Amino acid sequence: DAWTNMIQPFWALPALAIAGLGAKDIMGYCVLTLIFVGLVVCGVFYFLV
Repeated sequence: DAWTNMIQPFWALPALAIAGLGAKDIMGYCVLTLIFVGLVVCGVFYFLV
């Protein structure tokens, strides 16, 4: 569930409101993090199974 929360930054909305930013301002970083973590998880599963 934590992996899918990276693509939907609802967890960051309070911090974004304080900083005066919108969700679109961090979506690029969220997508990059999602891809990186997805590759790491897939790699770990590949070596464990």
